[in-house]
Amino acid sequence: MALKPGDPGYRTALISSCIFFMICSAGMLVVNKLVLRAARLPITVVMIQMAFTVLCLVIFPCGLHFGSLRDVLRWSLSIPILFTIMLASSMLALDHATMGAIIVVRNIAPIVTMVIERIWGERIEINFWAAASLVYVIGGVVLYTSADVSFSAVGMAYMFANMVSAVLERLLQRKMIAVQPIDVSKTGMMLLNNACALVPMWLLLIVFGEHHKWHLLRNLSYLDAALLFFSCIVAVGISYAGINAQGYVSATTFMVLSNLNKFVVVAFGIVVLHEAGSWRAIVGCFMALSGGVIYARTATR
Repeated sequence: MALKPGDPGYRTALISSCIFFMICSAGMLVVNKLVLRAARLPITVVMIQMAFTVLCLVIFPCGLHFGSLRDVLRWSLSIPILFTIMLASSMLALDHATMGAIIVVRNIAPIVTMVIERIWGERIEINFWAAASLVYVIGGVVLYTSADVSFSAVGMAYMFANMVSAVLERLLQRKMIAVQPIDVSKTGMMLLNNACALVPMWLLLIVFGEHHKWHLLRNLSYLDAALLFFSCIVAVGISYAGINAQGYVSATTFMVLSNLNKFVVVAFGIVVLHEAGSWRAIVGCFMALSGGVIYARTATR
């Protein structure tokens, strides 16, 4: 379990867990976008990444621990469903929208999370500048989306589903990891997430008809196959990094962390993938991301 404030090494663990998550988060977004450009099979790619994570945990069961059936069921009957929706909607959004649009719109999530978290009784203290920074973020989101020519209603719907599912998943994870902790190890949570989520993913696979398009995988180049394999490795990392970081920060702060490291990702999208690069898009993106930085520096928690 995560160290508590005041424990030796707490600050180091907190900072390292946040940095590790931010690196994995940025890497996952870029690699997934590149993989989807080669194989337009978002659900299939997610399932491959999940199966790879499960296989790694079965072969190398480091620290696997399940304290009781009750705790296992508490996690398995809630988190994996949201985990499925979050990952599937993220990949579908990447297939219908630019990385910049996804990153910018995600900056609204901390506002939603903060409101729900306060209602749920999590101790969230926020000052004037922290609140103002989140309002500033909204202005950046509006400006960016008005300039992104590839912005679509379908992409927006997937981004909204991703934001809502991510908020709920982070809130429930935070509750079960730090507020009312269950007796399941972090690697155990990873295994439950990926193994249980494969079931609803099969249903989504059938709904979207991707199983009829699996022949497209044979057309992948060696570089594309290498990127897919690398995305599986990053998926293992982010599965652990997300759960680990939730033990140290509130869900609101976690959502902000998810967005802070995206300056490089947006630059990659504009320069390499030729995504939205007008002055309104750039200014809006800067507002949204810098607002997250301001929040991180001024929020008291």
